[in-house]
Amino acid sequence: MKRIVLAAALGLSAPMAQAQITNTPDIAAALPGLGVELSREMVGGTMQLYGPLHAAETNDGLNVTDDQAYGEHERQRLDVYAPDAAEGLPVLLFVHGGGFVRGDKAGAANVGRWFAHHGVVAVTMNYRYAPESTFPMGAEDVAGALAWIRENIAASGGDPTRIVIAGNSAGSVHVSDYAFREDLQAENDGVVGAILISMPSANLSDHDLDPMRDLLYFGEDGDRAAQSMLNALDGRTIPVMVAWAQNEPALIVSQTRQLVEGLIARDGALPVMATAMGHNHISVVEHIDTPDETLAPDMLEFIQVVAQE
Repeated sequence: MKRIVLAAALGLSAPMAQAQITNTPDIAAALPGLGVELSREMVGGTMQLYGPLHAAETNDGLNVTDDQAYGEHERQRLDVYAPDAAEGLPVLLFVHGGGFVRGDKAGAANVGRWFAHHGVVAVTMNYRYAPESTFPMGAEDVAGALAWIRENIAASGGDPTRIVIAGNSAGSVHVSDYAFREDLQAENDGVVGAILISMPSANLSDHDLDPMRDLLYFGEDGDRAAQSMLNALDGRTIPVMVAWAQNEPALIVSQTRQLVEGLIARDGALPVMATAMGHNHISVVEHIDTPDETLAPDMLEFIQVVAQE
């Protein structure tokens, strides 16, 4: 059903996805027992379930370029995954999650591989951690990665005028801040759409910030209204896809709802939306490039539509 809704929203006719969470039945059975809250047990348990599947992944048929510097900081590095003999393909820039204080592009290699194997030049990036990095430095890192892409991606077969930026969790915050805040954007940046997965911080004014994560990035004395991405949606009205796991923590549910409502108010129409059935806040991205193709085909279809030449 989800694929039909997405296709209708994009004006397409597409079949339902054939590979869902039921294609990994052992994982599907284990995920509910890990709960929905971001505990050490839930995060570690989910990663452990997918570890053997990711260990079997290969870069066969791909041209992978590692650790390209887009800035001077040691964290300002990115990896490029391109199909062999790629030429003029759309580009996906993917920004990992990690509560603003952890995570790495290596953990998103599954995302890079899957999209490169499906006709997209994929770039995965690191960014500076909080508390060294504070709002809006994450979006500034996205801008730096985009500048590198504009100058270099053609050599890997990507089209720098057809870029979709995407992120999950904290990565979706950095992506959205760049996507909507005009003062952070470069002219002619090539961005044609944004994919926001499991948004944790659309509205900072309605809840206490986690002192070990969000507060370190947004600061003790930050202007929560000004920092709230919901108040910047009119900055640039590019197409947006909003995605989430069925079993998200309550905060993610609330923030995602407000994001969707904000986009409806902005556009007078529903944004493109996708639910990863059976998944949690970690598996929503971890399942990509496994036999379970719950979310990635919807993301690919969005990229193909908004990046049409």
